[in-house]
Amino acid sequence: MKYILLFVFLSLQCNCQPWLFYNVENLFDTILDKGFHNEEFTPFGAKKYNSIKYRMCIRQSSRAIHALSKSGFISPIIALCEIENRSVLEDLIQHTAMKKLGPWGIVHYDSPDYRGIDCAVLYKSNEIEIVDSDRIRYSSDSLLTRDALFVRYEIDSNFYNLIVVHLPSKRGGATSSAWKREYAWNFISSALDTCKDPTILMGDFNDLVRNKLLKYFQDHWTIALPREDAQGSYKYHGRWSIIDGAVANFNVCSEICDLPLLQEIDTKWGNLKPKRRWLGSFFKYGYSDHLPVYFSAALCKIK
Repeated sequence: MKYILLFVFLSLQCNCQPWLFYNVENLFDTILDKGFHNEEFTPFGAKKYNSIKYRMCIRQSSRAIHALSKSGFISPIIALCEIENRSVLEDLIQHTAMKKLGPWGIVHYDSPDYRGIDCAVLYKSNEIEIVDSDRIRYSSDSLLTRDALFVRYEIDSNFYNLIVVHLPSKRGGATSSAWKREYAWNFISSALDTCKDPTILMGDFNDLVRNKLLKYFQDHWTIALPREDAQGSYKYHGRWSIIDGAVANFNVCSEICDLPLLQEIDTKWGNLKPKRRWLGSFFKYGYSDHLPVYFSAALCKIK
């Protein structure tokens, strides 16, 4: 019996695949883009957003990713949201802290979002080959929002599908805006039905991960939930919640990246909260109002 078990073990080739998702909170440049409502992120806008503040945002985002890697949250592929454009991404990967982690490639498409923010993927170009990519557009005349991002890539002779989403927010009220997220979920979940290879969808759902994913993904889909005592990825009015998550057609687990660097004392509600960039129009020199989430899966196949 032990020889049979040994043969099975030696015949399995297992890969521990990691992914990192991070909502970087309004990573804009200082230029007003025609057709988008991002006036506040200009030198003459409400936030008085100048080149000094922009460079600090780039610095803080790159420092956060570098700190995550040095703390064990190492991933050759990083999904981001609340990115304005490719130029911002280029500045991000050229920062010293990011360069220390290796050469980075970019996957990005412009979205019709009202404010002009997008999803994006950074990947280590010496480890990953991008096979295909596209945007999944579900905007309409009554809903101008960011596209989902589809990326098919190869790493270690294995192929994966990655979909990054940033669903419409609860601006205007959770109830009155619910139709926007329902519309997006219906569209995205239908698109995923055709995926055959290992596929993972991750992002900022702007809703409780467990409740929403249980509704749309069952059977062969696995919801990546952190341990029961995890504090959450986002804090609102003193309450932590998990609104950043993932679902995959393989077993996957998640961990909230609650590094001390990315948090500060919550003087109003107690304990800690994400060390965010902005409080209204006040620039706080922080990192993000979300904590990053790390996903991992041991995928095995017969040799």
